[in-house]
Amino acid sequence: MKRELVGSMVFDTGTLLEMLFSTPNGIKIREALKAGSLSARICELTVAETRYVLCRRLGEEEARTRISNLLNSGYAIVHPDSELIEYAAEYKCRRHLSLADCFSIALARKVATPVLFSRREKELVEEMSKKPFDVDILFLDDVL
Repeated sequence: MKRELVGSMVFDTGTLLEMLFSTPNGIKIREALKAGSLSARICELTVAETRYVLCRRLGEEEARTRISNLLNSGYAIVHPDSELIEYAAEYKCRRHLSLADCFSIALARKVATPVLFSRREKELVEEMSKKPFDVDILFLDDVL
């Protein structure tokens, strides 16, 4: 059963990149944000990770511009990582996940909203099959 792209969701780096690269899924995400049916929450680590991926693909100036435009757009609420350290450390201690994924999941736990990942990463799927998470984890193909 597909869920709708509505409400508040934490975005991982891949989801932000879909939007910033204007992929077909990214365009749908942006339209939902513009319409106000979707609100995005991200942590500072996600901003940093997104910026370095953009930098590697498009150069420093374009990365700086796109991140600045994102932050000034009001489409995403940025949460300080300092508020997420305890939860993120718990996930990283118990799960074999990237630190960035742990921070996104920690933010979802803190604000009691689902986290939206762009794709089913092997490590995340394996961890989900071992033991369910205490937050809803969605993937773009679940909602689009």
